Amino acid sequence: MRPRLRFCLAALSLLAACEATEPAPPPAPPPPAPAYDEPIGPEPLTVDPQTETVGRGDSLSTVLGRLDVGPLEVDALVRGLDGLLDVTKCRVGDVVEADVGPDGQLRWFRYVAGPEDIFVAVRASDADERASGAAAGPGAAEFIGWREHVPVEIETVLVQGTVEISLYLAMEAIGETPWLTLTLADIFAWDIDFFTEPRAGDRFRLLVEKKMLRGEHIGYDRVLAAEYARVGGDVFRAFRYEFEDGDVGYYRADGTAVEKMFLKSPVKFASITSRYGMRRHPILKYARAHKGVDYGAPRGTAIWAVGDGVVTWAGRRGGYGRFVAIRHKNGLETRYAHLDAYGRGVRAGVRVRQKQVIGYVGSSGLATGPHLHFEVTRGGRHMNPLTLVVPPAPPIDDEERERFANQVAPLVEALGGDALMASTLDPAASPAAATP
Repeated sequence: MRPRLRFCLAALSLLAACEATEPAPPPAPPPPAPAYDEPIGPEPLTVDPQTETVGRGDSLSTVLGRLDVGPLEVDALVRGLDGLLDVTKCRVGDVVEADVGPDGQLRWFRYVAGPEDIFVAVRASDADERASGAAAGPGAAEFIGWREHVPVEIETVLVQGTVEISLYLAMEAIGETPWLTLTLADIFAWDIDFFTEPRAGDRFRLLVEKKMLRGEHIGYDRVLAAEYARVGGDVFRAFRYEFEDGDVGYYRADGTAVEKMFLKSPVKFASITSRYGMRRHPILKYARAHKGVDYGAPRGTAIWAVGDGVVTWAGRRGGYGRFVAIRHKNGLETRYAHLDAYGRGVRAGVRVRQKQVIGYVGSSGLATGPHLHFEVTRGGRHMNPLTLVVPPAPPIDDEERERFANQVAPLVEALGGDALMASTLDPAASPAAATP
């Protein structure tokens, strides 16, 4: 064999030997198993879930019972939602959605208590099987629950309006809800009785955080600043301030407290039906001193403690009917009569806080109809509650001044800088009073 040919054959043999000893490439990795996003959530349902609405007298068991879910399944679901949803407080109108199998097995559950309060649970065995790609089976009665994430955004807006008939209707006319009306009344409860004092032409504005869900207003968060300008007169302003320890209060721009020792009224919204002074008693039919103020309100209306103090009497007391007396600082005592019922935990010796509900409007004792008879005494001597002058709460401390100024200054600017100019209408020409 010629040398050139022998060289080619040797080269080919060597190449073949190298290919035979070269390791095979590693196998391609298997595709990853399907997994849930965190937190674990149900796959989109292929069918519409069954839906029930909580009705009067319903419990979670009765609602799910209408969907043929048995008590053992309900018990397991409650355990899965422990610490998330208090199933003993189902409210009328709440919505239950469920995916229930033909055998009554609950596979998926969703409870809608409000736009932000949505709770979901999925059967644990189904979650494991779907995450691993296995076929779904009966599994154990165990559920994984979580609170559904709701993409709520907070928008800070300026809300303003003018009272024509009532504060309630004025707020409704600008598209706001009663919650904002009540909050405004709470902020200025020490300065304004919003049932008897508002007049047509009064103006208000609030800097408020609104909760928005996909462009729709679903509620409110914090009221950062508020202003109420009486027609031809006083202007009240309040700014929210949060202390380093988390306490919150409303103060004027100069750091003085909006709060006072006593509220303007013990009932948030009620009309004065009888004032302090001499009058003819509607039942006894003779003239005698009326040593308090009567507030007419529907039976069951909540009654506030007008200030911090200690309950000295909570029980029946002759013509007063169900009666509560509270001792305050500086020798003052407030008295609340003709109650329908007492507030929770209200009894002699208990300390109560300002704005705590101490009872409910009724007509017990010598009363012709539901109302609150309210008295104030000092050293046993009666005083006119409507003319009582009480000191404000302490102002911002000097050590807190700089922090307070930095926090409140942008709120003053956002509210509009200068206070609202009160209307130039002659108060005497305006309607006597607007209701809330």
